[in-house]
Amino acid sequence: MDSARIYENCQDRLLDLAPTLDRDQLSTVVPACPDWTVQQVYAHLTGLGADVVSGAVTPPVGDEVTARQVADRAHLDIGAITDQWRESAPALLELLRTRTRRRYALLALDLWHHENDLRGALGLAALTKDADQLADFPLGGLAKVWSADRPAVRVVATDTGQEWVLGEDPRLTLRGTAYELARAVTGRRGVRQILAMDWTGGDPATVAPLLPTLPAPEADLTV
Repeated sequence: MDSARIYENCQDRLLDLAPTLDRDQLSTVVPACPDWTVQQVYAHLTGLGADVVSGAVTPPVGDEVTARQVADRAHLDIGAITDQWRESAPALLELLRTRTRRRYALLALDLWHHENDLRGALGLAALTKDADQLADFPLGGLAKVWSADRPAVRVVATDTGQEWVLGEDPRLTLRGTAYELARAVTGRRGVRQILAMDWTGGDPATVAPLLPTLPAPEADLTV
């Protein structure tokens, strides 16, 4: 995954968006992150960047760390938060260009999904650029670790032609756009929504709950 480019593009768009948001928009709850407002998502992203650059944390991080990142910036306005994020950007991008361990790509994955989380909360259309890479990262990982005691499934991205085989000799096939697959396997689609996707070859009831690599939301998300 081209982590540095994806991160930089997402960050640039979100930094451009932030000054256009009014108080009500900044206080809007983000359904994909039900404990956070739009401004708090910005605080998390800023805090994560600063923590990784300083060496305080290495991805992935847990809920306690992300809660602290948000709490540490509760007294700041959106301008101060984004100034901090902009300040850490050069060092973070250099890290993403030079660190090859898979865990550092999680920063770009987190940011790409949070950008779409924010867009959904604000009533903006999904941004699907780089969905092919964001689908391949988790699905490629699942394909490597899918255990033999799980039902096998073939996953096909209908718009990019990508294909991932989870397990051996799958009868089940799941089809969807790269964007929808990326969202589904990264905790942005509930199990009910995953079950409603385009499945063929059998009953997906036992497979759908196994696909999300992050906890699936209880409420349906549409972006």
